[in-house]
Amino acid sequence: MAVGGGSALQRDHQTAKSDFAPTLTYSMGVGSSPLSTWVLGGMVRGETMFGLGSDLGAVIRVATGGFARGDWGVALEAGGLWRPWRQGSYGEWPIQGIVTLGSPWGFQLALGTQVASIDLAEPALGFLAAVEIDLLRLTVMRQGATERWWYNPAPAGGHLN
Repeated sequence: MAVGGGSALQRDHQTAKSDFAPTLTYSMGVGSSPLSTWVLGGMVRGETMFGLGSDLGAVIRVATGGFARGDWGVALEAGGLWRPWRQGSYGEWPIQGIVTLGSPWGFQLALGTQVASIDLAEPALGFLAAVEIDLLRLTVMRQGATERWWYNPAPAGGHLN
């Protein structure tokens, strides 16, 4: 469960211009045990690009165990988005991929791109970058070095040790 903000760049195929927009990101998901080396999960992810519109979609994510436990790590996700704005000139069903770099205390940097189109219609072409805070990685999932400062007596999945 994360929320963040950043910037997006989207290509308008009708005008052949690229539009820049401030962006709000949000996501929520579930996954396999955070005690594993690799964690597989599913998420609902959205982005609101102010002045353009909002995307909403389902993605599959694979993350390192450290990421899932609220410590250092990386997550990769891919999936499809629904983009019901601007009559499809920015693509209506883009495929999105995001790399998320996670650090302790739930802070993360998400870098993503939208390409192609699930419905093979007008392809999407866009990029986004956002700084996010993952509320679960900050609280119930948190383990590792941060516990020296704020002990988590019962992290989700239990302690790694």
